[in-house]
Amino acid sequence: MTPRREAGNDYVILRLRPATFSDRAFLSGLARAAYRDVVARQFGEWDDAVQGARFAAKLERAVFRIVTAGDRAVAAVWSEERSDHVFLHELLVLPEFQNRGIGAQLLALEVANSRAAGKPIRLHTLRLNRAQEFYARHGFTVTLRGDVYVDMERAVELMT
Repeated sequence: MTPRREAGNDYVILRLRPATFSDRAFLSGLARAAYRDVVARQFGEWDDAVQGARFAAKLERAVFRIVTAGDRAVAAVWSEERSDHVFLHELLVLPEFQNRGIGAQLLALEVANSRAAGKPIRLHTLRLNRAQEFYARHGFTVTLRGDVYVDMERAVELMT
């Protein structure tokens, strides 16, 4: 990833690396930090046991990449190429590192990967998740609005 200017004119270099088994605690904590408010807003409460079990099951099949700033893990992303699109499963940034351009950089990488594959990029997010605004600012449009999830897509952009 490219250097990113942050407050105080410092540059922070973000690096991506494959997640390992030892990242499971970080990923679980990251999911809790990222989803707690929206899950409580949408479903009335956050149940640590229920949500922890759901995320642990997800970790069994997920292929996360960890984003580090210096020596600290600050975010994670998981996407996969499918036959007709790239699916963005997760893009999570620790709350204290949000609004610094990290999510935008990660999303730009995912969009570039979908462009290189010649496929649109799709995702779904909780209906009450404010991340919909973030995705809309980056060219995603709503393709389906359900009771629980909102599906979004960014059309394929062919390289010229």
